[in-house]
Amino acid sequence: MLRVALAAASFVALAACSSGNETAETPEVDAPETEAAEVAAPTREDDIRHFLLQEYPEAGSMRYALAWSDLDGDGADEAIVYLAAPYFCGTGGCPTLVLTPAGPMWRKVGDISVSRTPVTVLESSTNGWKDITVAISGGGGASGNALMKFDGEAYPSNPTAAPAEMTETTGEVLIAEMPEFIDLEPEVAPEG
Repeated sequence: MLRVALAAASFVALAACSSGNETAETPEVDAPETEAAEVAAPTREDDIRHFLLQEYPEAGSMRYALAWSDLDGDGADEAIVYLAAPYFCGTGGCPTLVLTPAGPMWRKVGDISVSRTPVTVLESSTNGWKDITVAISGGGGASGNALMKFDGEAYPSNPTAAPAEMTETTGEVLIAEMPEFIDLEPEVAPEG
């Protein structure tokens, strides 16, 4: 009981030392830039990486080239992704994805197989979406540029067969013939 009384008296004595009129100044501390980066919202590029890892969990290591273009004129860019990895590619080429924002994620409106770069976007539109071209060659088929027109649901999946058609016309280059690739490693779940 004596200890409790002494502790209470000490607390009161310490509180009395402060007049209450003094203002304690707290120095402003700038957060390190690394902390700010850690709490920053995910970027569109982060969203694409996440989409690819979820969509192709069995693909292993992959490389991709990424471009942005508002293909449907709604003010939000679609992502054009050229995938390059043994899992995806063959003698005819590799897939080109066209992804449109769908809430917090992305939805495929194009999964164009056996394509090559460059990938271009034209000024012309079909069913409200800009026409695109992909290069095609190899696999024993024709070589050149395939015109891909949106059918109201998606772009054609095979650039070497109808409804895709060969064209001499190309547009603004979205993904160059020799693109810069981004490496993507699968996430490894912690053991435990």
